[in-house]
Amino acid sequence: MVEERIIGTTEAAYLLGISAQRLRVLLAQGRVKNADKKNGFWQIPAYGRKGYEMPIILPGRRGPKGNWCKEKRADPTMIHVNQHMIKANAKSPLKELKPVVSVKQTNRNDYGFQLEIKGPCRIVYSPHDPASCGAHLWIDTFSRVQFVDINFNPITACRAYKYI
Repeated sequence: MVEERIIGTTEAAYLLGISAQRLRVLLAQGRVKNADKKNGFWQIPAYGRKGYEMPIILPGRRGPKGNWCKEKRADPTMIHVNQHMIKANAKSPLKELKPVVSVKQTNRNDYGFQLEIKGPCRIVYSPHDPASCGAHLWIDTFSRVQFVDINFNPITACRAYKYI
Protein backbone atom coordinates (compact mmCIF):
# COMPACT_ATOMS: atom_id res chain seq x y z
CA MET A 1 0.00 0.00 0.00
CA VAL A 2 1.41 3.41 -0.99
CA GLU A 3 1.21 6.10 1.67
CA GLU A 4 2.15 9.77 1.84
CA ARG A 5 4.03 11.28 4.77
CA ILE A 6 5.01 14.96 5.23
CA ILE A 7 8.65 15.64 6.13
CA GLY A 8 10.92 18.69 6.48
CA THR A 9 13.93 19.76 4.44
CA THR A 10 16.56 18.24 6.76
CA GLU A 11 14.99 14.77 6.76
CA ALA A 12 14.27 14.91 3.02
CA ALA A 13 17.88 15.92 2.26
CA TYR A 14 19.16 13.04 4.38
CA LEU A 15 16.88 10.53 2.64
CA LEU A 16 17.96 11.82 -0.78
CA GLY A 17 21.66 11.83 0.15
CA ILE A 18 22.12 15.50 -0.79
CA SER A 19 22.77 18.64 1.24
CA ALA A 20 19.87 20.63 2.66
CA GLN A 21 21.01 23.65 0.61
CA ARG A 22 20.84 21.68 -2.65
CA LEU A 23 17.36 20.48 -1.70
CA ARG A 24 16.27 24.09 -1.09
CA VAL A 25 17.50 24.99 -4.59
CA LEU A 26 15.44 22.12 -6.03
CA LEU A 27 12.43 23.32 -3.99
CA ALA A 28 12.85 26.88 -5.28
CA GLN A 29 12.94 25.52 -8.85
CA GLY A 30 9.70 23.61 -8.22
CA ARG A 31 11.34 20.23 -8.85
CA VAL A 32 10.12 18.46 -5.69
CA LYS A 33 6.75 16.81 -6.36
CA ASN A 34 3.84 18.48 -4.46
CA ALA A 35 6.13 20.35 -2.02
CA ASP A 36 4.53 23.37 -0.38
CA LYS A 37 5.83 26.18 1.80
CA LYS A 38 3.69 27.02 4.85
CA ASN A 39 4.61 29.59 7.51
CA GLY A 40 8.17 29.75 6.17
CA PHE A 41 8.76 25.98 6.32
CA TRP A 42 8.79 23.53 3.42
CA GLN A 43 6.40 20.60 3.72
CA ILE A 44 7.62 17.81 1.47
CA PRO A 45 5.50 14.72 0.80
CA ALA A 46 7.33 11.39 0.86
CA TYR A 47 5.72 8.60 -1.15
CA GLY A 48 6.07 4.82 -0.95
CA ARG A 49 5.44 1.85 1.30
CA LYS A 50 5.46 2.47 5.06
CA GLY A 51 9.06 2.67 6.20
CA TYR A 52 10.33 3.23 2.65
CA GLU A 53 8.91 6.68 1.91
CA MET A 54 11.02 8.97 -0.29
CA PRO A 55 10.51 12.46 -1.73
CA ILE A 56 10.19 12.53 -5.52
CA ILE A 57 12.47 14.87 -7.48
CA LEU A 58 11.35 15.83 -10.98
CA PRO A 59 14.16 15.74 -13.59
CA GLY A 60 15.55 19.00 -14.95
CA ARG A 61 15.53 19.97 -18.60
CA ARG A 62 19.28 20.55 -18.97
CA GLY A 63 22.55 19.56 -17.37
CA PRO A 64 23.77 16.29 -15.90
CA LYS A 65 21.43 13.72 -14.42
CA GLY A 66 20.87 14.12 -10.66
CA ASN A 67 22.75 11.80 -8.32
CA TRP A 68 20.34 11.70 -5.36
CA CYS A 69 19.04 8.46 -3.84
CA LYS A 70 15.94 7.07 -5.51
CA GLU A 71 15.13 4.65 -2.69
CA LYS A 72 15.91 4.35 1.00
CA ARG A 73 19.48 3.27 1.72
CA ALA A 74 19.93 -0.37 2.73
CA ASP A 75 23.44 0.10 4.12
CA PRO A 76 24.07 2.27 7.19
CA THR A 77 26.35 5.30 7.30
CA MET A 78 29.81 4.19 8.42
CA ILE A 79 31.94 6.43 10.66
CA HIS A 80 35.61 5.54 10.84
CA VAL A 81 38.59 7.12 12.60
CA ASN A 82 41.67 6.72 10.40
CA GLN A 83 44.63 5.64 12.54
CA HIS A 84 47.12 6.35 9.73
CA MET A 85 46.04 10.01 9.66
CA ILE A 86 46.38 10.20 13.46
CA LYS A 87 49.97 8.92 13.24
CA ALA A 88 50.78 11.35 10.41
CA ASN A 89 49.28 14.26 12.40
CA ALA A 90 51.55 13.48 15.38
CA LYS A 91 54.52 14.62 13.29
CA SER A 92 52.80 17.64 11.71
CA PRO A 93 52.56 21.23 13.01
CA LEU A 94 49.14 22.35 14.30
CA LYS A 95 48.26 24.34 11.16
CA GLU A 96 48.86 21.32 8.89
CA LEU A 97 46.66 18.76 10.68
CA LYS A 98 44.51 16.62 8.41
CA PRO A 99 41.00 15.49 9.42
CA VAL A 100 40.84 11.94 10.77
CA VAL A 101 37.10 11.21 11.08
CA SER A 102 35.66 9.69 7.91
CA VAL A 103 31.93 9.44 7.14
CA LYS A 104 31.17 6.92 4.39
CA GLN A 105 27.70 7.02 2.81
CA THR A 106 26.55 5.17 -0.29
CA ASN A 107 28.79 7.00 -2.81
CA ARG A 108 30.48 9.62 -0.60
CA ASN A 109 33.49 9.69 1.71
CA ASP A 110 33.81 12.95 3.68
CA TYR A 111 36.39 13.87 6.32
CA GLY A 112 36.23 16.15 9.35
CA PHE A 113 37.58 16.63 12.87
CA GLN A 114 34.38 16.29 14.96
CA LEU A 115 30.87 15.09 14.26
CA GLU A 116 27.54 14.64 15.95
CA ILE A 117 25.24 11.64 15.44
CA LYS A 118 21.57 12.65 15.64
CA GLY A 119 20.11 9.32 16.77
CA PRO A 120 20.92 5.72 17.62
CA CYS A 121 24.13 4.10 16.45
CA ARG A 122 26.20 0.99 17.10
CA ILE A 123 29.93 0.40 17.47
CA VAL A 124 31.17 -2.56 15.43
CA TYR A 125 34.39 -4.45 16.17
CA SER A 126 35.14 -7.09 13.56
CA PRO A 127 38.76 -8.32 13.75
CA HIS A 128 38.29 -11.28 11.38
CA ASP A 129 36.02 -9.60 8.82
CA PRO A 130 37.21 -5.99 8.31
CA ALA A 131 35.26 -3.37 6.35
CA SER A 132 36.10 -2.75 2.68
CA CYS A 133 38.44 0.09 3.73
CA GLY A 134 40.34 -2.27 6.07
CA ALA A 135 38.86 -0.94 9.32
CA HIS A 136 38.33 -3.35 12.20
CA LEU A 137 36.42 -0.87 14.41
CA TRP A 138 33.76 1.59 13.21
CA ILE A 139 30.36 3.10 14.00
CA ASP A 140 27.23 2.24 11.97
CA THR A 141 24.11 4.41 11.98
CA PHE A 142 21.01 5.08 9.91
CA SER A 143 20.64 8.43 11.72
CA ARG A 144 21.74 11.81 10.41
CA VAL A 145 25.44 12.64 10.89
CA GLN A 146 26.63 16.27 10.97
CA PHE A 147 30.21 17.54 11.14
CA VAL A 148 30.57 20.21 13.86
CA ASP A 149 33.17 22.79 14.92
CA ILE A 150 34.71 23.09 18.40
CA ASN A 151 31.57 24.85 19.73
CA PHE A 152 29.28 22.12 18.30
CA ASN A 153 27.91 24.43 15.61
CA PRO A 154 27.11 22.62 12.34
CA ILE A 155 29.67 23.01 9.59
CA THR A 156 27.98 23.73 6.27
CA ALA A 157 30.73 22.28 4.08
CA CYS A 158 32.60 19.04 4.64
CA ARG A 159 35.79 18.08 2.88
CA ALA A 160 35.60 15.41 0.24
CA TYR A 161 38.34 12.79 0.18
CA LYS A 162 39.90 14.11 -3.04
CA TYR A 163 40.68 17.49 -1.37
CA ILE A 164 42.67 16.09 1.56
